[in-house]
Amino acid sequence: MSEHRNAPYVAPPTTPPPLGSRMLGFFLLGGTMWVAGLLALFRAIFALVKP
Repeated sequence: MSEHRNAPYVAPPTTPPPLGSRMLGFFLLGGTMWVAGLLALFRAIFALVKP
């Protein structure tokens, strides 16, 4: 009666990625968003200034 075929699968505990890769990803994403914001700002300014 002790069959383990119907037992629920227990996933192994997962650990978060190391701090260095998390910080690198955060700064890469933040840097790209910052550059995209600056480009959008310049496009808006030049759309108003140029006839």
